Amino acid sequence: MDPTAALDRRLLGFWRSVDRCRECATIAPWRKFPLGRRGAARFGLMILGEAPGRVSLEQGRPFSNPRNLTIRRAFARAAAPLEIEPEELLYFSDTVKCWPASASGANRSPTAGENSRCVSRHLRVELELIRPRLILAFGARAAAAAVGRPLKLAAAHGRPIESAAGVRIIPLMHPSTINIAGMRRVGIVSLDDYERRLALLMRAEFAAAFAAIRAGAA
Repeated sequence: MDPTAALDRRLLGFWRSVDRCRECATIAPWRKFPLGRRGAARFGLMILGEAPGRVSLEQGRPFSNPRNLTIRRAFARAAAPLEIEPEELLYFSDTVKCWPASASGANRSPTAGENSRCVSRHLRVELELIRPRLILAFGARAAAAAVGRPLKLAAAHGRPIESAAGVRIIPLMHPSTINIAGMRRVGIVSLDDYERRLALLMRAEFAAAFAAIRAGAA
């Protein structure tokens, strides 16, 4: 079997298992993205967030709420003049696989228990399957899960860390409203500035994959 097809088949089995998970009663009714909406794993480039949000789930597309569109626009700027969707190059996932909703139906942060259980039961298995060479980890929980230890995001933002497995991990502030003060602490003055800086980082980090697509080798 073609290696890409074999990996996709293993990932589908993984996500079917995740879809059946009911481990955390506090996160019921366990809303997750539909199967097959995670992008491409074959390039080894991973975007890791904290957890799905309501808007993204309603659209059935990871990283598609208004603030996450900043990340998608940064990708478009990095890829130009190529016109490709992020899902053609990147694999999207979250530290916690279910939407953590508050009683009012708003987004909330996952609890420490929800986070630790999902990392141990699912994220570690997922990383073993994908074996990414690069993870852009958005938010403190995602960065800590990828690195394997807590870290101060203001100090780690944009600074590559190599994991024990040899994975290049870049912790990044998430461009959410709640992080405005944190973004200012690391010198980001606006969302456009965030988008511009992220586009430059993506252009450098994804250069080989962009070149492969231009050459028709993907």
